[in-house]
Amino acid sequence: MRISEDLSLGPHMTFESSRQKPIHRWFHYKEGYSPEIVGYALAREKTKGILADPFCGTGTSLLVAKAKGMQGKGVDTSELAVFVSKVKCANYEKSDTEEARDFLKNLFQARRQSSLKWQFELFPPETAFPKRNLNDILYIREAIERSECGWKTSDLLLLALISVLPQSSIIIKDGGVLRIDKRKRAMPAKEAFKRKVKQMLADMETSAISGNEPEVVLGDARELPYESGSCDIIVTSPPYLNNIDYSKVYGLELSLLTMNKETTKETRGRSLRSFLQKDARPQYVPPEVEEVGNRIPVAGAYFADMENSISEMKRVLEKGSSAYVVVSNSVIFQEHIIVDEILAAIGERLGMESEIIVGAYRLADVKPHKVKTRESIVVFRKQ
Repeated sequence: MRISEDLSLGPHMTFESSRQKPIHRWFHYKEGYSPEIVGYALAREKTKGILADPFCGTGTSLLVAKAKGMQGKGVDTSELAVFVSKVKCANYEKSDTEEARDFLKNLFQARRQSSLKWQFELFPPETAFPKRNLNDILYIREAIERSECGWKTSDLLLLALISVLPQSSIIIKDGGVLRIDKRKRAMPAKEAFKRKVKQMLADMETSAISGNEPEVVLGDARELPYESGSCDIIVTSPPYLNNIDYSKVYGLELSLLTMNKETTKETRGRSLRSFLQKDARPQYVPPEVEEVGNRIPVAGAYFADMENSISEMKRVLEKGSSAYVVVSNSVIFQEHIIVDEILAAIGERLGMESEIIVGAYRLADVKPHKVKTRESIVVFRKQ
């Protein structure tokens, strides 16, 4: 495998620069990457065909593919991710924006008590919001359900509501934990929702992207729903090997979307085994990580799942095409795990050429000292 550096990629390997980008900013997904990573991959490959993202998250790769006139195909294990990706990548008409404005204008004219029952796996939602905010959130959620808006407008409004939950709550997302902090000042939910809808409508008017709406489905990167050799490039980022359970971190948003208390558990059951959990010891551990994988079961499970994912990427790629996979090395139980090199070695064993492009160096705060680690793009080329 060849290892090189391009530290200009570093600022784009997080979601931070997308916070101000129209449409990309509709949902803040801290764990995502920025569209510049996709542009970098497309410029290197010079392809205009089908772009696939087996871990599509909130649709960054798919939105770039649409802007480039390509056909995007996305898969994710989370209903929330699939929903956000579809809403961000949809084509909207003037009638959709007019419906949304009318909804906003008339929203609180006939205020009523909501009959919805919102339940969340970890704690009751009423502990996470000021009472007025909780009432407003449920009222708006039910109003969207009862409205006569078209489905695209309804989904747009629902995304706006879901996206303002963090600032309307007294919850702090602290790494992989949701923490209630009663000192936090929660923004009024009604005002946050109105502001978000207006921002989204402004983005649609000034930065709308017309093109092929991507195909986005609920599924598993270990068993992709695509024909062999049907994809021209893959740009993706699997969950990092760490202690972050995304079904919990984004659980409030997920549960408000589905209004199903079990949805977080169901999502977790479909997800890549990337975080610490009970009964994580895998039956199979790839030889490239065998010792560490047996000693640290979550590492063994993660690389076993990633081997299946890489194998599927190879299957669906056209010959001569590449997968660009954004990953980060990890420190678990004070052991530095070189994720990018292990994945590259797995890819080579599976018959692919591999390359590692280091984009950034990070300091992992691991007691009693900090460990220098790195974030990279692992490129797999199908021969």
